[in-house]
Amino acid sequence: MRALHGRLPPHCKARLRQVGLDLDQKLRPAYPFDAWMKFLRITAEELYPGEPLEMGAFKLGEVCIDGFRETMLGRAVLSLLRVLGPRRALMRATQNFRAGNNYTESRMKELGPRQFELWMNEVGSLPTFTAGIIHAGLRTAGAENIRVDLSGYDGHACTYCISWSEASVSSGVPGKGDSKAATKSGSINSR
Repeated sequence: MRALHGRLPPHCKARLRQVGLDLDQKLRPAYPFDAWMKFLRITAEELYPGEPLEMGAFKLGEVCIDGFRETMLGRAVLSLLRVLGPRRALMRATQNFRAGNNYTESRMKELGPRQFELWMNEVGSLPTFTAGIIHAGLRTAGAENIRVDLSGYDGHACTYCISWSEASVSSGVPGKGDSKAATKSGSINSR
């Protein structure tokens, strides 16, 4: 709602209302996960009509971080990411995603100084939405030339191969790529 305020065309709002999300009414405290996936799909289709659905979902994930930044909790979490830098921010993936839900579990495997494998238990039918969130979070943490590749997806859980070339300012952990400043760059590829 915050990140997309004023950006949703009437046709998008009508489609969302048909599947149970009336943006002209007070939002419910929670929605079923399957409904959330429908909302994301419709919004990605409507906001990024010339893009493949996967890329639209990725961009929507990035925009989600912009909206999160406007909340009190979001400001705190994103400020912490800048202090932690990309490596340590990734190590907190479960805690960071739990700020928005109560079911996310993750496992992290460090493959190199700036190369990780992140498994998440439930990303739904649009794993690139989560990839967009990861990308934007790493950018906030100071990573540059970010790649988020999907390397295993079973319809629910997903493994992401994440890497970056450098971080904009070292946080004092040699070779680990942590930073304080953020820049915009990166890519997403799905295998």
